[in-house]
Amino acid sequence: MTGTMTEMITILIFMGAPGSGKGTVAQHLKEKYVVSCFSTGNLLRNEVKEKTAIGRRVEGIIGVGGLVGDDVVNGIVEKNIEKVAAGGKGVVVILDGYPRTEGQARVLDGMKDGKFRNSIHVIELDVDADEVVARISQRRVCAKCGNTYGAMDKIEICSCGGELIKRKDDEEATVRNRLKEYEKATLPLSEYYFDRIVKINGKGTVEEVVKRVDDYFDGLGIERRR
Repeated sequence: MTGTMTEMITILIFMGAPGSGKGTVAQHLKEKYVVSCFSTGNLLRNEVKEKTAIGRRVEGIIGVGGLVGDDVVNGIVEKNIEKVAAGGKGVVVILDGYPRTEGQARVLDGMKDGKFRNSIHVIELDVDADEVVARISQRRVCAKCGNTYGAMDKIEICSCGGELIKRKDDEEATVRNRLKEYEKATLPLSEYYFDRIVKINGKGTVEEVVKRVDDYFDGLGIERRR
């Protein structure tokens, strides 16, 4: 294998409030393009499901919509990025739900002695708070693989065959708390990434939003699935 790990990777960060459509759009793009998609929420919930030491540590925090400590999240993200980056040239990683804070963003920029920084592109989905709450109240996730489906996804069973369920942390009170956390800790990332961010209107149907993101992906030259 030629070239270094950092020369072989493109990192795409999806930003936006909970319910802005990050997970749904990322899933559509994962099916259309040759990419690896990491949802930190799914990674953490998997730790809880498997009753690991990390899972026991974060279960209560996730249940009330709080933010898990940076040390835990940073470690999980770095481990998974390194795993896929070792696979060969042209690897594209979509990060859904990370970074959430400027501190996490600085850690990501500093991975591999800062060589990841120039590989990072940021997409922010812009949706207002009232629409976010309405969307999340109708959101379902696959109990088997963790894929997320919104109200506009007219299906009853996940593509993997898993049952679609409503998460406990999607109740309105929890959602409101998560929005406050987002505004306080994550929204300032727009300023941090001022030189690398593209804002995309997140309103409309899944197809409309995906098309907007699609146009941006084409500009980056990301490989489509055959």
